[in-house]
Amino acid sequence: MTAILGRMATYSGQEIKYDDALAKGLSIMPKSYGWEVDPGPKPGKDGLYPCAIPGQTKVM
Repeated sequence: MTAILGRMATYSGQEIKYDDALAKGLSIMPKSYGWEVDPGPKPGKDGLYPCAIPGQTKVM
């Protein structure tokens, strides 16, 4: 849980409390499973994948 809290704090640029993370936490699981399912983020026109920006990325 310490690693998860650290990741959430780093991504958001905010202090994340343990109880808040458990109550409103971020799910990193896919919405569905299957061979035809969209895997998620795609690279942009520059070939780079989107990344977390502290202070702008929402985690809760």
